[in-house]
Amino acid sequence: MSRRELAQVPTQNKDIVTSFVYTWARQKEMSILEQRVVLRIMEHASNQLKGIKLKDNLRKVDLGLFNVTITMPASDVLFNTKMKHGDIEKALYALRSRSFEYKDNNRYSVCGFINNATYVYRSGIITVEVDNRIWDVLSDFSRGFKRFELNKALALPTSSALQFYMIMSGQEKPLRLSIEELKSWLGIAPDKYKKDGKDRIDHLEERVLRPVKKLLDSTCPYTFTYKKIRENPANSKSTVIGFELMPMYQDQYRDPELERVRLTAKVSVGIISPMVAMYMKQQMGIPADSLKPHKDLLMKACRLLPDILGTLAGIQGRRRKPDGSVMGVGWVIQAIRGEVKQAEKALKTKKGTE
Repeated sequence: MSRRELAQVPTQNKDIVTSFVYTWARQKEMSILEQRVVLRIMEHASNQLKGIKLKDNLRKVDLGLFNVTITMPASDVLFNTKMKHGDIEKALYALRSRSFEYKDNNRYSVCGFINNATYVYRSGIITVEVDNRIWDVLSDFSRGFKRFELNKALALPTSSALQFYMIMSGQEKPLRLSIEELKSWLGIAPDKYKKDGKDRIDHLEERVLRPVKKLLDSTCPYTFTYKKIRENPANSKSTVIGFELMPMYQDQYRDPELERVRLTAKVSVGIISPMVAMYMKQQMGIPADSLKPHKDLLMKACRLLPDILGTLAGIQGRRRKPDGSVMGVGWVIQAIRGEVKQAEKALKTKKGTE
């Protein structure tokens, strides 16, 4: 398969969610099979967050004290018949040796992508053990989350294309990155695409930005445009110090059935979203019993707030007081009630102007 083409994915398509922390973590280029194994891990983490239980005997998730053990058929990642089973061995070995890195203004984190892996030949079953720290990163929505089509992601042939697709999915505001930040995010060595100590912007565009953009433009519901950020914006010949990435939505490449389901759920939610309940339990420390008295409010929030998980992440970010203590359940409920009132007011104003 050409690195500019999409693979044909045989499994059912679905929307999955993962944390903004993961999508923004430093990712070095992976092989296609490594990339697919990681995406399947993300799929299972998303299923757990949504409360979706597996219904077959080939796929299994065991939550252990230190590791999460995931079992899946090789066909979940090996859907190109030209690939051999030996490729799975190489991918699992490489993934076992690979580190996951994340760095922001507050912390630096590093751990292995997987701790152990087993591939049973005749049964075609893959088992991987994922460190709980990776599992927590995939489920950490305190800084937001990304929702994207799994099959589009599985089909993408390069890690850089996958990273751009994930980060642009649902993105509304432009992202401004320095050359150093862009290279770090994509796992590109700082001295690559340089000559005489200076960045060759034409090489970075020709070998990274343009190929990725061309691929996403022709295949994915989310792509991007970009413009150069210059040291002196008034001078078109000034040194380029970064790029501004503008997200772009292409509805012609969106899975129509997934979009129908999403819109239906947005219009009418009869119960509290399992994803919302799981987020409030895992990330906010609020047990299900404490949510029951506020079911009507939470149902209304799911119905009125277009980005309910993003709203909850914002509320969670405001819970900690300067002295380090955390506001309780009552404060969270009041904050949600305030967001709902604002949404109702905005809806009423919109109807009044129509």
